[in-house]
Amino acid sequence: MIRDFITDHIDTHVTDDTVGLLLSGGVDSISVGISAQDAGRKVHAYSFTLDNHESYDFVKARDVADTMGWEFTPVIIPTANIKQDFQRLVELGCRKKSEFEAAAYPFLYVYDAMVEKYSVTGWVADAYFGASRKATQRYSSFKKKRNYVKWCKESGDKRVNWNEFREAYLNGHCAGIATHNKVAEMYGKIHIAPWGDQRVRDYLMQFSWQELNTPHQKNIIREEYEIEKLFGNVKPHINLQLGSQIDKLFESLLLDTQINWKRRNRVMDLCRDHYQQTFVSDLSDFIT
Repeated sequence: MIRDFITDHIDTHVTDDTVGLLLSGGVDSISVGISAQDAGRKVHAYSFTLDNHESYDFVKARDVADTMGWEFTPVIIPTANIKQDFQRLVELGCRKKSEFEAAAYPFLYVYDAMVEKYSVTGWVADAYFGASRKATQRYSSFKKKRNYVKWCKESGDKRVNWNEFREAYLNGHCAGIATHNKVAEMYGKIHIAPWGDQRVRDYLMQFSWQELNTPHQKNIIREEYEIEKLFGNVKPHINLQLGSQIDKLFESLLLDTQINWKRRNRVMDLCRDHYQQTFVSDLSDFIT
């Protein structure tokens, strides 16, 4: 069912014969690559890694591409450029830490290397499965749901049910997809995220956390695409910036007194400082 929807979405929205796949070691992007091939597109896979750390995602992506017979382009990101790259992200309009680190930074280099017009990714898929720590703590078992309800009553906070939680994510920031699209457009690319297809959304919203993630995280994808049969063990979701150690690279900026002029201890505050200085100040000048 899902595989048909994803495949049809790619067939409809990718008009070229070859497509660039942003491939990680996770089941979301793997499924999109397989569906692109099902749709009759030649798949050219791209995966990134920092020059000082070869990540699991990068190694797994290379293995997946080799197994599928896809052309594979490794993108090695030079960590020495982090100060200049950070400023590029500020000028792009990045606001949140997640936009800087995950939605935009590595793709400055990936899209620069990509030769295809269309890119396809597994973006949006996480929204349905509740892969975040917050979702797992609230919805992954009857006991946790009960504890969450109790906490809401005691704290006076409004309880958010499973579907409300997912709808808020899908209708909101959605892992910085708008920022990612801006990076793609900057390099003349068109980003296609087939997991955002309304048919996929309607289908998956009917399932509970347990139905989607038992016995393994994102089990529906694993079964429909025969992930383990094709590629062996594929690890559960981990945030892009954590697995690649981009988060640690950005933490190095805290030591730079020119960039971190307010002596912040957290990257999230540093990112907000630069956004406000560049855009809020500009807006204030305009209003004045």
